[in-house]
Amino acid sequence: MVSFFFYPKTIAVIGATNNPKKFGNAVTVNLLNNKNLKSQVFLVSHKGQEIGGLRTYKSILEIQSEIDIAIILVPAKVIDDVIDQCLKKKVKGIIIITAGFGEIDEEGKKKEQEIALKSDNTGIRIIGPNCVGLQNLDIGLNASFIQTAPIGNISMISQSGSFGCASFYAMEREYIGCSKFANIGNSIDVSFNEILEYFKTDQNTRIISIYMETIESGKEFVKILKEIIRIKPIVVLKGGRTNYGMKAASSHTGSIATNYKMFKTSLKQTGVVLCENVNDFITALKTFSYLPIPEGERIGVLTNSGGSSVLFSDKAEGFNLSMAEFSDEFKAKISPYLIPLVKLVNPLDMIGGANESTYYNITKIMLEEPTIDIVVACVVIPPFLKMKSDEHYRGIIRAWNDTGRKKPLIPLLMFSEDFIILREHSKREKSTIFFTPHDAAYAIRILIERMKLLKKLERL
Repeated sequence: MVSFFFYPKTIAVIGATNNPKKFGNAVTVNLLNNKNLKSQVFLVSHKGQEIGGLRTYKSILEIQSEIDIAIILVPAKVIDDVIDQCLKKKVKGIIIITAGFGEIDEEGKKKEQEIALKSDNTGIRIIGPNCVGLQNLDIGLNASFIQTAPIGNISMISQSGSFGCASFYAMEREYIGCSKFANIGNSIDVSFNEILEYFKTDQNTRIISIYMETIESGKEFVKILKEIIRIKPIVVLKGGRTNYGMKAASSHTGSIATNYKMFKTSLKQTGVVLCENVNDFITALKTFSYLPIPEGERIGVLTNSGGSSVLFSDKAEGFNLSMAEFSDEFKAKISPYLIPLVKLVNPLDMIGGANESTYYNITKIMLEEPTIDIVVACVVIPPFLKMKSDEHYRGIIRAWNDTGRKKPLIPLLMFSEDFIILREHSKREKSTIFFTPHDAAYAIRILIERMKLLKKLERL
């Protein structure tokens, strides 16, 4: 197992520096900035200067303590001696952040093979080279040169460190976050599959997300996915789907990108969520972070805007979703809370004057209705009647809370991303918002697919 990479007692940063324009400084600062980190950090610098109030060592061999993880940031041309010193020190694992290997040329690939052979001969594990590092938010560990991810229950493995960095911005915006993050770069030793095996058993990992461009051990990868999907949802985004993308991917990590059609066919049988774009990727992560799996497929829609429900209905049909039929009993329950102009059909257009109280009562009745499995509450925030930007949402979420959050509730607030009060209420209530009909319908589709998969697995 590779769990020790995520829970090191001691870390040596080789190539630490005070220069803020160098990666050695970024990694050092990220490690030292978290005062709650229990790992002891040692800094290695050939200049022998003090950094961040800590003494530096000219070699890892000068450090008297045993070292679990050595993070290497020295240039590729001088890395041989540093690797040998780490092997002599008998560290448990090495993270080579340094680039300039197999992603560059054949000489770089040869150098990778030499390092991998040393790893095989000694049993010391290596992540990288050409990676940003890893993070374990559960213990405040940021052993990378990118920003610390927001804290949550998603564990991510990415073949692109910069994609992980960009994802963290999106996660922060959606109030979701990471438990673990790993970028393994050119993966000369520790593989994608080994990280996935660890995430499978990690208790703080509830959702697994993957960005990948290549597959080396395809059969083993599919086998692991099939094992994990029984207990945790997996969200995958594949880079290098086109000829141009595959060419870009090969120059990125030095590996040949996997053909997308073959990749898609292989993953279809596993039950993972394979996203077609980055927006769906983030939507899938926030869906599984906030929403329960439904018991059935029937959708009830309420709205104060006919247009938003029509656009959602178009997307719903495109995703083969099912709209519920309102029973006479249900109509009798909701009619006291609606004005006579409202037609009691699904989608239920409550007209522009619907306020917090209306949304609360109708949402609650829909959530309690046994013939409705999923509720979509559409809102266009009105600039009239002195309504507050978050009042409809307050009613929606209060109804969800009062019914125990047992059913998936999809708040679709059209194009309302910039309403700060609304966002703050979402964060405070630990609930989510969808801003386009596509995102709302996509969220429902993947929840239903997950429901069907789990029911199928129960029968096996």
